[in-house]
Amino acid sequence: MMSRTYEYTERPAGVILGRRGLFKVVGLCAVAAGATGWAVNEIIANRNEVLLTRQAGLYKDDKLCQAMNLTSSHQNPVVARIYADMKAGPMDKTMYRLLHTHYYQRTQLASHHG
Repeated sequence: MMSRTYEYTERPAGVILGRRGLFKVVGLCAVAAGATGWAVNEIIANRNEVLLTRQAGLYKDDKLCQAMNLTSSHQNPVVARIYADMKAGPMDKTMYRLLHTHYYQRTQLASHHG
């Protein structure tokens, strides 16, 4: 059996990636970074628009409640009727359980419904 020997000579870096090649790589990186930055900027702008719209709606509802002198939930006639029907008050344990909301991490919501 005949033994073969292979010689490997490493080429200089200038031959692998010359000046024009380097400009092409840098240009592609700049385009990729610019496109990514634009996409992130659009996402943030859209999110801010949604938040500002929601905030305006909440302020509008709050002004409406203040105009009707409903600054607290126990002043609302609907809530007062619920308290009367349930024969309970704002600090009753049953009312707390029925009317108050609780925070759940969004990552845990799927496990609550699954």
